[in-house]
Amino acid sequence: MNEAFLHTVWKYKLLGKTRFMGSKQETIDVISVGEHNQDSGPDFFNSKIKINNVVLAGNIEIHIKTSDWLKHRHQHDKAYDNLVLHVVYEHDTELPQNEKFNVSVLELKQHISSSLLQQYHQLQVSKQPIACGKSITTVPDIIWRSWMDRLAVTRIEQKTAYVEHLFQYSQQNQEDALYLLLFRNFGFKINNEAFELLGKSLPYSILKKYADNALQIEALLFGVAGFLEDFFNDKYPKQLQNEFEFLKHKHQLIPLKNENWKFSKTRPINFPTIRIAQLAKVIHKRQSLYHLIEQKPDIKVIKTFFEGDPNEYWKTHFRFDAVSESGSKLLGDAAFYSVVINTIVPYLFFMSKHSLHTDYVDYALDLLSQLPPEINTKTKEFSKLGINTQNALESQAQIQLLDTLCLKKGCLNCSVAEFLLKNSA
Repeated sequence: MNEAFLHTVWKYKLLGKTRFMGSKQETIDVISVGEHNQDSGPDFFNSKIKINNVVLAGNIEIHIKTSDWLKHRHQHDKAYDNLVLHVVYEHDTELPQNEKFNVSVLELKQHISSSLLQQYHQLQVSKQPIACGKSITTVPDIIWRSWMDRLAVTRIEQKTAYVEHLFQYSQQNQEDALYLLLFRNFGFKINNEAFELLGKSLPYSILKKYADNALQIEALLFGVAGFLEDFFNDKYPKQLQNEFEFLKHKHQLIPLKNENWKFSKTRPINFPTIRIAQLAKVIHKRQSLYHLIEQKPDIKVIKTFFEGDPNEYWKTHFRFDAVSESGSKLLGDAAFYSVVINTIVPYLFFMSKHSLHTDYVDYALDLLSQLPPEINTKTKEFSKLGINTQNALESQAQIQLLDTLCLKKGCLNCSVAEFLLKNSA
């Protein structure tokens, strides 16, 4: 038993009735439970009740025991003077404050059903990653879909906060902010920081000048990344070195240290050298990604923008001067989906916020709905329960649900638990 559970019971009217008897045998009719307050102060604002035919409007405080009022030292806080009702699970003492302000006390112990308590207990003691796993498929589809939409939007908005950070870093240049975000996400987690540092060390204003010259783009990227500081046998890296030597001095560029990059514990296709080669192909376009997504193109058009093999050299290499079996180094589907999910979609939300065009949000959500669902250890927890995930919008929502609520036992803030508790009340 905790106060959060009592808040849920009160907020969602899980007591099954609205008329009660107070601690002094007064009749209490709950007209409105009020607005749940998540900050300091009384637990519910703007509540409306009727006591013995007298209608009162004000705040409600909820405790496990009446004496918790004293433990929490509310008697010294004037914010609690305007109470119309003190709701407790167990009324264990009379309070001078309640007597002084004529505040009625409502004890809930006898009004909370055993089935509701049992359902709550099962959620709290479950050792499964998803506590409601055995019951989750009983939630009506309309409730589940609505909850998924809300969670997906919340997740995207959280990612948008980082876009705002890059926007401020870029002196409020929207195109530069997108450039940095794209670079960061080409690190595919393990090299995110290094790729962002590469983007910050090589301004987009410089790269744009050479967008029509693939070799110079590659030289700039590999050179600033610090991959051209060695002696090479192969012709291609020697060409890059020669190009970069001139460009480095011209633009006063400082190469990063090799230690920034991680190769271990990653598949060769995800080596930073390959990702830089793929990124060079994306930069080597007449149209920037920023101007592309401004036009709200179809997902197929966006995919075409990221297609194209990097320099021929990489067909037989994963690193300079190290021959490997021949194979395409195209940006794979999974990598492309990741770029859409982590770069384009959050950036569209950011654009909506700064341009006040809400159609960017609708467009972003539509892009997610066109992508297949992500398959990873987190989404597999839901598929094991028999949940059919239809697209990336839903898989993003599931990741948000697991990370922010399920794994933290935040059931009382979840629409699924809300439904299950209402059904058991």
